[in-house]
Amino acid sequence: MTTAIDITDVTRTCQNAVSTAALITALESAWAAIRERHPEVPAAVIVVGSGSPTKPNQGMKWGHFAALRWQAGDTQLPEILISGEGLTREPEAVFTTLLHEATHALADVRGIQDTSRQGRWHNKKFSTLAAELGMSTTKDDKLGYSPCTLTDLTRARYKAVIADLSEALRFYRHPEPTGEGKSRTNNNNGVSCECECPRKLRISKAAFEEGPIVCATCGAAFLPEDIDRDTYEHPTFATGRAGDGQATDDPEDDDPMVFYDPTGERFGLPTYPFKFAPDGLLTRRQLRDRQLRPGGQEPAAQILWRRGKRVAYLFRLDLAVPKRTATPAQRAAIDTALTARRTCPDCRQVKPYYIPRRTGTCLDCHGDDR
Repeated sequence: MTTAIDITDVTRTCQNAVSTAALITALESAWAAIRERHPEVPAAVIVVGSGSPTKPNQGMKWGHFAALRWQAGDTQLPEILISGEGLTREPEAVFTTLLHEATHALADVRGIQDTSRQGRWHNKKFSTLAAELGMSTTKDDKLGYSPCTLTDLTRARYKAVIADLSEALRFYRHPEPTGEGKSRTNNNNGVSCECECPRKLRISKAAFEEGPIVCATCGAAFLPEDIDRDTYEHPTFATGRAGDGQATDDPEDDDPMVFYDPTGERFGLPTYPFKFAPDGLLTRRQLRDRQLRPGGQEPAAQILWRRGKRVAYLFRLDLAVPKRTATPAQRAAIDTALTARRTCPDCRQVKPYYIPRRTGTCLDCHGDDR
């Protein structure tokens, strides 16, 4: 004869039963509230999981968006992950993470590439979409425009939703230990670069400064992770349009006035050191900042620096013309063309990357053919 054992002792490994159903329901309701105000934001599967870093030099992840990660019958749905470690934050911060991931979802629906560097760098397109959803962004040196905060109007609109979240936030996940790790003591091949696919390569600093290495798949240059791709101007191969302006190991080349050649006798084009250009001559970037473009004019002069390894052409300000603005039809055509480049011809799925030309299919289909 056996008797039932009544377990009444609660220990570290034996706890009373709990349910996270209310938490998931609150997160799903918050997502539904976002979609109600912004119908283009797609339906998604909301999950709570680990946000702990896997390496000592990585930071905590509050959430992520993954396109077409779940299958429900004939429907593919994206995934929105909210990290359990982040549930210790204020309810408004948790909701801001949801709205942040909704921005990525909106970018995916519209075929806009809003991130690079494996999703870490958030570009200006992300900032624009975040503002559309009611957030303000600030620029971080490593993450771009990833940091977001709710505007006062958005905070008021979702006040009831945030209050419901506050009632449901009764759980959180403990961070996982990553260990100290072993740091590298030398760096003989010290520039780690990646394109927008993203693919990575490591090259020497001297090789990087020689000129751009361009990815044949996405057409973007390989740049270090800590470089702002939106504003970076890569070194060029040439040191000038003509003449004998070759970089040498002469210590005199460290003197910026070596490149002072206002008549163009030496370099074939009027040449000035960095920050010594005369008034009335601007680079393409400076013209863009003024909403102008060269307008078909030939370069009037050039700037050389970094021992002649970098060049920027100068154009006359008085001959510059206003920048052209794309019409709605042109923007729609561009969006259609970019979406076509991300659509696999075999499975017809829209991928978060351009279909590689060397395979003609997405990475999933190409892997199945092997």
